[in-house]
Amino acid sequence: MFSQFFGNYLMGIGKISADQFQTCMEYMRSNRVKLGLIAESEGILTRQQADELNRLQMQTDKRFGDLAIEKGYLTDNDISRLLKLQGNPYLIFIQSLEENDFIKRSDLDDLIADFQKAEGLSNSDLEAIKFDDFDRLLPSFIDSEEAATLAALAMRNLVRFVSSYIRLERATKVFSYEAPYIAYQKTTGDYEGFLGFASHDDSILVVADGYAGEFFETPDEDALDSVCEFTNCINGLYATEESYKDIMVDMLPPEYLFDSKLEDTNGFYILPVYITGKKIDLIIKR
Repeated sequence: MFSQFFGNYLMGIGKISADQFQTCMEYMRSNRVKLGLIAESEGILTRQQADELNRLQMQTDKRFGDLAIEKGYLTDNDISRLLKLQGNPYLIFIQSLEENDFIKRSDLDDLIADFQKAEGLSNSDLEAIKFDDFDRLLPSFIDSEEAATLAALAMRNLVRFVSSYIRLERATKVFSYEAPYIAYQKTTGDYEGFLGFASHDDSILVVADGYAGEFFETPDEDALDSVCEFTNCINGLYATEESYKDIMVDMLPPEYLFDSKLEDTNGFYILPVYITGKKIDLIIKR
């Protein structure tokens, strides 16, 4: 996440070009490996165990390492060692800027400070961006605690199933919203709400492709149905978490809309999300 926020800032002030930023992204892709693959190559997980943990990740809102510990496959010390082997994304991006001779290390601290000031980020926000901590970050982007909690869950699942190259802009509260492509799901029970994704061009395909694991040529019914399934996955996890607090949430069948409008007299939030440079809108009412 840090690479997207800080990289976008550096391009905006002319410190790096779009081509240089893409070089950094390629560097990061070649220098960061999934924990499961590292553990397998280190001989501390079998292929079957890694596949089992990947399947479990699709059913519960937990990290790979946490699940591996719960199953007794790995220890805390194993995870610490694997994380060191994997590398820190924030540090890898900083390293990519330096090793490619795009920015001198001596200039980076000042540039990060300027970025923090320009974006109006607190120290806590900056640390959250560095370490992909959406729970800490989202309250600064959405002025509703409940909506921020649901948005953080959606972000974690976007990272898990779609891409980790994500940048956010601050949410706005609206009472109506119109877009060519909308996929969403309403919830009922102890509160009325909905969660969805939308775009004004074919950017919604980044979600459809990532979640389905296949390529959709156009944002048609099949593509939006994939996004609907993703919203159902997120809402299912959220409903489970809410049930632990004795809050009952029922999910209605997901829907997709073409060239249509959502309206709500109480308002809802639009959170702009950039995934590998493609802009989609996360729609939340909670």
